[in-house]
Amino acid sequence: MGKAAQNPSDQFHYIKNRIQMLNQVVSTMDADSVDMEDFNRVLDMIQQLQMKMERFQKDWDQS
Repeated sequence: MGKAAQNPSDQFHYIKNRIQMLNQVVSTMDADSVDMEDFNRVLDMIQQLQMKMERFQKDWDQS
């Protein structure tokens, strides 16, 4: 997915874009027909985002 985000500004843009992507995925889902596979896909995206944010947080703490 492109070059690694190295500085806080790039990292924040990365997180912002991922949140927008997550919002787009969720927005396209029909609440009346969502199934466990859909739920697990969203959960996985949230967990991946959380892991990336924790990594960025460590980068910021080391700065």
